[in-house]
Amino acid sequence: MTRVCVALAVFTVRGQRLEALLVRRPGNVWTLPSAEVGDHVRLEDLAHAALQSQTGVTGIAIEQLYTFDTTPGAVTVAYLALIAAGRHPLAPGPDAVEVRWFAVDDAPPLAPDHAEVLAYGQARLRAKTAYAPIAFQLLPDAFTLSELQAVYEAVLGARLDTRNFRRDVLAAGVVEPVGRRRAEGPGRPAGLYRSVGGDFAVVARERRVARAIAEGVHPEASPTRRHPGA
Repeated sequence: MTRVCVALAVFTVRGQRLEALLVRRPGNVWTLPSAEVGDHVRLEDLAHAALQSQTGVTGIAIEQLYTFDTTPGAVTVAYLALIAAGRHPLAPGPDAVEVRWFAVDDAPPLAPDHAEVLAYGQARLRAKTAYAPIAFQLLPDAFTLSELQAVYEAVLGARLDTRNFRRDVLAAGVVEPVGRRRAEGPGRPAGLYRSVGGDFAVVARERRVARAIAEGVHPEASPTRRHPGA
């Protein structure tokens, strides 16, 4: 009989680094939040329950990522989530020794199936960030444009041209000023903004495709000029 498990790739950005949530089991074994599927249980419900019982994180949105069968006799159904770490205190459950955030590029060794889930989740997150305004999920209610750009850069693993980024964010109408400023170091305090919803693609090619679809034009027929820094 095939063993079915759920595993969650949960990401955040802290200190301008993309980090993943891991659980330390007895015997100094690190894993993703995960659980084996029993009878008469919905996979998504089990994923939420495993995350809560093992890490203390509750009330977050998750999406099914992929189904992996890399381990003989076992199938892992993976879920993806992106959260603001500061809004979700961590609390290891009874079957966890420790739960903590690790920089994705400095995580402890994981079993092959969990390592594959984490790598695929990171790739999927980067692809999604290129065309969807999901970075706002990682920010407080009021933030500077520098903080917003830093989140995008951490998730994408690439530097963005500051002038183009700020121009495109403001032109997209996905943020609005809150009427306050905050010092970010020497110099003039930076203006604070909040998210007002809407679509924003951070990568130039994705913006062209989105515009072409909205205008009823085939994406391949749209201009191919590149934005500096895109």
